[in-house]
Amino acid sequence: MVTVLAPGVFAAPAAAGVTTGQAEQAATQGVTVAGNQFYLNGRPFVPHGLNSISQLNSPWCTTNLTAAAAANYGDSEIEAAKDTWHANTVRFQVSQPVLAGPNGPAYAQQIQTNVEEALNAGLVAIISMQDESLACGPAEPLPSQETETAWATLVTNTTLQDDPYVMFELFNEPQNLATNTPTTDPQQSTWVDWEDGGRELAPTSSQTWTAYTPVGHQDLVNYLRSLGVGNVLIVDGAHNAGQLQGVPILTDPGSSYQIAYAIHPFYYTDGQAGWDNRWGYLTTSQAVIATAWNYGASDCGKAAETMAPALLSYMRNTVNVGMIGHALDVFNGLLMADPSLTPTQCGTSSPGGGQDFLSAYMDSFYAPPQTPANLAANPSSATEIDLTWDPVSDPAVAGYDIYRNGALIGTSTDASFSDASLSPNTNYSYTVDAYDSQGNISGRSVAASATTPPDTTPPTVPTGLTATLAGSQADLSWHPSGDNVGVTGYDVYRNGAKIASTTGTAYADSGVSQGKTYRYRVDAYDAAGNFSAKTAPQSLSDPDTTPPSAPTNLTLRPGSKRIALTWTASTDNVRVAGYYIYRNGKVIATVTATRYTDTGLVSGKTYKYHVVAHDAEGNRSVASATVSGKAK
Repeated sequence: MVTVLAPGVFAAPAAAGVTTGQAEQAATQGVTVAGNQFYLNGRPFVPHGLNSISQLNSPWCTTNLTAAAAANYGDSEIEAAKDTWHANTVRFQVSQPVLAGPNGPAYAQQIQTNVEEALNAGLVAIISMQDESLACGPAEPLPSQETETAWATLVTNTTLQDDPYVMFELFNEPQNLATNTPTTDPQQSTWVDWEDGGRELAPTSSQTWTAYTPVGHQDLVNYLRSLGVGNVLIVDGAHNAGQLQGVPILTDPGSSYQIAYAIHPFYYTDGQAGWDNRWGYLTTSQAVIATAWNYGASDCGKAAETMAPALLSYMRNTVNVGMIGHALDVFNGLLMADPSLTPTQCGTSSPGGGQDFLSAYMDSFYAPPQTPANLAANPSSATEIDLTWDPVSDPAVAGYDIYRNGALIGTSTDASFSDASLSPNTNYSYTVDAYDSQGNISGRSVAASATTPPDTTPPTVPTGLTATLAGSQADLSWHPSGDNVGVTGYDVYRNGAKIASTTGTAYADSGVSQGKTYRYRVDAYDAAGNFSAKTAPQSLSDPDTTPPSAPTNLTLRPGSKRIALTWTASTDNVRVAGYYIYRNGKVIATVTATRYTDTGLVSGKTYKYHVVAHDAEGNRSVASATVSGKAK
């Protein structure tokens, strides 16, 4: 095993202040790109591995090669790819014509089932849309409406778009020329057609496809994003993915730029200057990956073979580009030559570039770590579950990723992890994988589940309750309570009765009346229904100092030795309690009605009257107007 980090590969940094066994900050889950770098779970990552045509085989499209590939695909092949070849990625070619046809939904589900086998082993998957002979297609030069239909069928009939460890290669080996000079020749296409499409192309006499209007790669990116696809998108370069020189940089309408560019450096023998011009220059600014490479039997003894070590070294050490060898399960003199997956070289019965690929490129990587075993989950409180597992013995292991219910929640540098801030009385399922300093990730462990016990701990009693008067409103505030899970809210009580619940630490009681005394208390509660004790009462009195309005329209009606009085009622901020009746300046009666009859008077004598209103607090109004009259 190689123990020296290759250029451009960095060990995951330890989080500051995090001790062994404690959670580190959870990284972004899955594959992302930023600048010219791929990342896996937030760590620098060089995707490298093998290409598989096994998924091109289906009841609706089969050839001898794809049938053989499908027969060889499985767990043993995947494990050999990881252990022998140090692969962390598998590229699956899928058929555009079948996905776009009537059997597309069933075919999509076949693809998902088989791709998940690699994903479950801890490998990253690339899904590459194919429209060539092995895909039972006519090899159209650029994407078409059929390409969009095929992608829509795949993402709407599978959950692959929801898996962050899957990348989508939009269209295999576009055949446009690597030039931006527009042309009207329908038998030629350029970067302009590659990017925008929209111009009808026609086949030459030797081609079998029918004239059509291509869909540009920018439109294809936009279309997949409109379907809700958030995965990294890979776009192949010009001239059968041979060149990126002059490639228009696509825009990503998604939430962040997640586009990488692909090359297939099969036959270039012009050396580093040519490689720099064709694609190497772009690696300083964009994420680039070689999604297919090999030389075949016909290249043995020629420049493609003799220059292979230099090319592979350039890709690994100069530009640090990930490479996918072609192919994992095609035993036809390509990369691997027999079911034992032993790499071969020119001169054997099945020549191919496997030996060079393994020795000059893949051996510079570690094999992915073994899958962690014996994961155990044990609740330690109503809000915490402690995890332990057997350490992976591989000395290259840098740490472990921890997943709760399928989502990455953190990392640990040793074989334990404490998951806190959980909900009481809730079941959680966990898995763990191991990663090394080159970004390789093991398969996920067998899941372990645990249920947190119910929460029976009440919140602490709120403190610092204050009540202040603001007009007819009482403003209450208090300090937050503490709780082992978290305070959900507070209940507010006035004079022993609950009047409100609030999630904050303040409340405005607008039901206050002047002249009354109020007692307020507050308690706290959590999501489990545990209540704290109530605070000590906080009293608030609101004396009424506002007098009623003066009575109006006082009228007098004389009678035999009597005079009857009536008036218009006064108003008050609380209520009018009654009226004082004045005769000749002295109070002679108190009434609650707006009328009074003064009896026992002397006939022919003149009397003067006025009325004053009062409320329950004794506040008196201004006197009404005075009226005079004689009793009869």
